[in-house]
Amino acid sequence: MLAKYRESEPVFILGVQKSGTTAIAALLSDATETPVTLDITRAISRPGAKTLRKYGVEDFGDFICRYRREFSRKIIREPGLTFDYQSLKEYFPKARFVMIMREPKDNVRSILNRLQVPDNLQWLDPEQWLELKRSPAWRINLDSSWLGHWPESYVDLLAYRWRLSAEIYFNEPEAFTLIRYENFLTDKKSTVENLAHILGFEVTAEILGKVDNQYQPKGKRVTDYASIMVKIFNILENSVQKVLEDSGIGESMSRENA
Repeated sequence: MLAKYRESEPVFILGVQKSGTTAIAALLSDATETPVTLDITRAISRPGAKTLRKYGVEDFGDFICRYRREFSRKIIREPGLTFDYQSLKEYFPKARFVMIMREPKDNVRSILNRLQVPDNLQWLDPEQWLELKRSPAWRINLDSSWLGHWPESYVDLLAYRWRLSAEIYFNEPEAFTLIRYENFLTDKKSTVENLAHILGFEVTAEILGKVDNQYQPKGKRVTDYASIMVKIFNILENSVQKVLEDSGIGESMSRENA
């Protein structure tokens, strides 16, 4: 069964949660009238699968077979696969990859808003926060032990996930088409249609009336990042300064923090 995937040519839309991956993948699907997987929703009930794969209890091939319907579509958007990039390359050698990258403090802010949690605690008890209590997928996203990282706080954890996703891109930039979320917001229609052309898709449908659809719960815009910024910069400014500079994100962060 897995042999057929080696000949398939899917497009994987990767990037950490709340980076705009859903909107971009959905609009790309609409513009090109191409089937899309927006989430591997059936995997949500098995959040521990990441840990099973880390320790070799479950092979990534087993994961593909279990969710073969979702992996059979031409466009596959699943943030949870971002850190499985090397395995995706192995099982889908003809795949193409798109990385969506969002300014890190906006990304962290959006996640905290989505989960309706504060930024000034060290740890979160999932049973005390409604969004975490009812979402096993988000609970596993606030656990980086399976990534070999033991954070000082959950904000530190979210910053680490952003850093790791950025490093995946900058380790092999030639393997990805990079979309900056901020550029997407400036001109959604052109960004999506240009992406379609880069990927070799034909634009066959008008998406202008859909570009402002809300594909994910919208977070509250915040202008005072004082508490978040200290925590984010502690992990980002030294260890991934090159990542920030190469992406152009570092300069914007410095200007906003001046």
